[in-house]
Amino acid sequence: MFPMHSVLSLCASIVLLSLAGCGENAAPGANDSAAQDPSPEVQAAPEAMPADTGEAQERFDLTRLGFDDGDPEEAVVHVIEFSDFGCVHCANFHMNAYPELYEEFVAAGDVAWKYIPINLAGFPNSREAAIAGECAAQQEEFPAMRSRLFELRERWMESDDPEALFVAEAREAGLEVEAFQACLSESESARERVDEGSRVARAVGVTGTPTFVVQGHPVQGAPPLEAFQEVLRELVAEARDPGR
Repeated sequence: MFPMHSVLSLCASIVLLSLAGCGENAAPGANDSAAQDPSPEVQAAPEAMPADTGEAQERFDLTRLGFDDGDPEEAVVHVIEFSDFGCVHCANFHMNAYPELYEEFVAAGDVAWKYIPINLAGFPNSREAAIAGECAAQQEEFPAMRSRLFELRERWMESDDPEALFVAEAREAGLEVEAFQACLSESESARERVDEGSRVARAVGVTGTPTFVVQGHPVQGAPPLEAFQEVLRELVAEARDPGR
């Protein structure tokens, strides 16, 4: 059982697979064409999700980082996702694959999913977008803001005034705008959480997004939906019925 609710324990170097992902220090928009026309390597089989390499491990307390979908205490499978709002592959995953994974596994109580927003690849305004997500979370509206940030990714990346766009989206989502705006301008805790998430990601070897840790096993890049479903179904079945 992966103790997501207490500490993160995983290999210090993440195994890199040929899956759809945004690399560290990637040029803005450099990964967009790959997202629209995935190569055969992207269509990885379920078994391509790697096993733990057994190398030296580092332990990090994630209790105060990221956002949980599902109940970490009750779930039998735990997933951690390191994601960058500027990454087109992260956006595609959350707009297309994650809703189905959420309904089948998280809403059913089998999987707890921790989402950690990070800023690794240098996309324009990506750190500011992550801070906007943190500020929405202060009003318990992180999921709604996460969806809006991914849907409007190109607009805020190209904007000279991303804060105005974030405030407009907060108003549209029904947030208390003055509190949200004050958080964007002044909240050190929101900035510290984003920066700490990025620091932890680098420390454990994350060089691209999205990176997932599934029951302690890392995979860098977004597997196809069917592959992810097959792996999670197998892990849930094994956890529910170890002797099968």
